Amino acid sequence: MVVVVGRVRTDPERREDLLRIGQSVAAASRQETGCISYRVYEDSELENDFVFVEEWESSEALRMHFAAPHVAEFMQAIPATLVAPRDVKFHTIASTMALADVGNL
Repeated sequence: MVVVVGRVRTDPERREDLLRIGQSVAAASRQETGCISYRVYEDSELENDFVFVEEWESSEALRMHFAAPHVAEFMQAIPATLVAPRDVKFHTIASTMALADVGNL
């Protein structure tokens, strides 16, 4: 699995545009083959700071995602909504366990 975590900052004037663009790419991405989850969250301590969290079945699914037209539209539109450089990290996950399994370590 590949997890993508993207952090972005906007301002009150551009906030609604960021939300519209972010929710649009999230909804379209969730329909893609290989997308486990794609969500947009607001930081509860920093107003106008948002986190995009994507979970993909494989690197190949993520590559296909980046080739999708809605991603190209997103990449073109999102910079106009930001007030700071975006911070995007890609994490390859080898295994996952539930909270209930933590006690079994």
